[in-house]
Amino acid sequence: MEVNMEPYQIITIAVATCGVLIAAGGLIVSIVSLRRSSANEAQSKRLTEKQEELTELQLKLHRDEVEKIETSNTSSRLDKQADIRVSLEGGDKTPKFVIRNWGYSAASDVDLEVTPVQGHSSPLVNGDADVKLPIPRLTPGGHCSLIAALSFDTGVVFDLSWSWTDEDGSKKQESSRVSL
Repeated sequence: MEVNMEPYQIITIAVATCGVLIAAGGLIVSIVSLRRSSANEAQSKRLTEKQEELTELQLKLHRDEVEKIETSNTSSRLDKQADIRVSLEGGDKTPKFVIRNWGYSAASDVDLEVTPVQGHSSPLVNGDADVKLPIPRLTPGGHCSLIAALSFDTGVVFDLSWSWTDEDGSKKQESSRVSL
């Protein structure tokens, strides 16, 4: 049985075959991209988990040191002060400003001011920072996280200024520059 095909039918079949091949190529590229993206996300998740484990170990070590000092009662007046530090953590997906008390004493009225270096607006989220700040009391080893909504308008480099009151009533202030 011999099939006679018109030229337009042959052209239509050739174009359809090319379309199928292009779609198959696009599907292969999509699958490869998805696998690479999944691998990158898994690696990023592992790194984030390791960073969180490291932070927890540092806090545990710090709490153990605080407990040892409190039980010995031989520490000096300087050892009994709060040591408030602020960092920008979380990477690209969940950035946040973390305020930690690394000192041996509680701090009160802990406040934070964030000034963008390159951007025009603050990355602090209304409804989060305005509710949490100032922190009434931050115990030794304690921390408080504030959502950082980063965009082209905020930039990724910030001048931070934070203040607190030590248990003896003295007011302290520190500043630093952080970036993501």
